[in-house]
Amino acid sequence: MHRYRAIFLGLAASCALAAAAAAADLGGAPRGRVSQEPIPYQQPFTWTGFYVGTHLGYGWSSIDWQEAPAFNGGHDGSGWLAGGQVGYNWQVGQLVYGIEGDLSSSWIDGGNGCCGHSINWLASVRGRAGITGFDNRTLFYATAGAAWAEVDYDSVGTFSNRHFGWVAGAGIERALTPNLSARIEYLYYSFDEAKAPAGTVAPGPAGIDPSLQTVRFGLNFKF
Repeated sequence: MHRYRAIFLGLAASCALAAAAAAADLGGAPRGRVSQEPIPYQQPFTWTGFYVGTHLGYGWSSIDWQEAPAFNGGHDGSGWLAGGQVGYNWQVGQLVYGIEGDLSSSWIDGGNGCCGHSINWLASVRGRAGITGFDNRTLFYATAGAAWAEVDYDSVGTFSNRHFGWVAGAGIERALTPNLSARIEYLYYSFDEAKAPAGTVAPGPAGIDPSLQTVRFGLNFKF
């Protein structure tokens, strides 16, 4: 009888020790504590929104200058430009579209010894449409719209005209932060012909038809 009692007490002691060890494992401090702090929510990036920005670029002008009866005073020019832009984008999936207006002061001029020109300012209102890259932060876009420019011409006299025309181009824009983006774009401008009266830039009437190409670097801040 004493023998069975000893066996029983030994089994009971073993079970008690096992239960104590299990309780220590469950209730004790783990070697690697898992943080219970909530992970902050980060809103996905979107191109949708209103933005303002600034740009700096360089331009190359070409002037088709025809004087009666058969004189060709065509010439080229080049120079810097700087200004600002304002616009709004909408994003649907990978498609981004919007509208933008810009105004640039210009230091683009040129001449050929007898005829010259100087572009004072450029402006445009354009639509934009493009697609985003794999990470949604790079935008490849095309743009087109209406354009204006004020140009001074000189030869035997002076003549100033405010031209109207169209502009088209393409660009790449990269989001640096949720609110700041940088871009580079190419734009081609084609303007209507100006009719300079006789006695202004030539003894007879002259038809002057300008065009322009620009490369611009810009920064935009999105609200």
